[in-house]
Order: sequence, then structure tokens, then C-alpha cells
Amino acid sequence: MAKTDEPAWELGTPFGAVVREAKAARKVGYRPLSDLARDPVTGYQPAHTLLWKIANDEPVKLSPALVRAVAVAAERPVREVQIAAAAQYIGLTADDPFGESDGEATRSVAHAPGLSADDMPLVRELLRKLEGGAAS
Repeated sequence: MAKTDEPAWELGTPFGAVVREAKAARKVGYRPLSDLARDPVTGYQPAHTLLWKIANDEPVKLSPALVRAVAVAAERPVREVQIAAAAQYIGLTADDPFGESDGEATRSVAHAPGLSADDMPLVRELLRKLEGGAAS
């Protein structure tokens, strides 16, 4: 499948970019990259052909173990790789629409692209309740 064929990636290919960048940074092929990609929770190791598919923006079956394994190979935080996979494969973005993250706590809200904090008043209220603060 060529990168221009279906599916059209609405939010680009950030998960594919993670694999491409890891391969380039480590200066290795897909087989050695696969050797480095091992999920620390389950021990799952994706095949080199699966990493090739991800890097070439082909559809793949996602799992938490695959995302964690890619994060290990890429030496990137799991949360960052999860956000990339969600954006590419399911069209969700995750960020802090309220701008209230700090050094001790990072807020991430998964949402449809284009939504702003003003579009999510109930989410803000829920987050404040969970923090034990007053909802506005």
C-alpha cells in the first residue's frame, strides 16, 4: 500500500513517524529495531515486518503491548507514543486544553481535533471535582 492510498490519515502519521525516527536515530534496520522493541509489561516483541508496516503508514492492529514496545525501541515516554498512535489510527488527539498542567501533574484529555477548552465545560468541571477543587 502506498502512503497516498486509503486510509487517509486525518491527523498525519505521528505513530509511523515515531518508528521512522527511532530507526534513523539508532541507525539500524527493522530487524535490529524489533530486537530493541520489547514491551516491559508482557514481554511482547513486534516482528520487524510489523514495524515496517507502521513506518510505512499501513494499517495495523494496535494493542497496548505494541505501543509500549515501540516506546521502548524509540526511547520515548509511553504516553507520548500512545498519543501518536491514537491520533494516527483513531483520529483522536490528546493534550491539555485547559493549560493547567504543571511539573507535578500533567493533564491529558483525549478529544476530537479542533475542540477547545470552551467546547468542554463538563470535562473541566469533572477534572476539578476529581482534584477536590470547586467546579466553575
